[in-house]
Amino acid sequence: MGPKIKRWSAARKAEIVLALLKGTKNLVDICRENDLKQSDVEKWKEDFLTAGERSLKAKLPNGEDREVKELREKVGELLLELDARKKLLALTGSKKKSF
Repeated sequence: MGPKIKRWSAARKAEIVLALLKGTKNLVDICRENDLKQSDVEKWKEDFLTAGERSLKAKLPNGEDREVKELREKVGELLLELDARKKLLALTGSKKKSF
């Protein structure tokens, strides 16, 4: 059995997950050698693959994905509309808020 490690660094977790993915070690052996629960290692693997998938999604030149860009644009549009309504209310002297 390997040395007892209480806190696992991201680098060490990645090393274990990569050994599992490459097939150089199987899940049972990894867990036995490192005194780990299978559910913990499977969670690390799931997190690793999810992060990898995110990194492969289409990015804009500045690194921002399209959904974030679209949401930022919508927030900007809504802020402009809100400002325009506030100015209209101020000009008309209306105390009724229609927003």
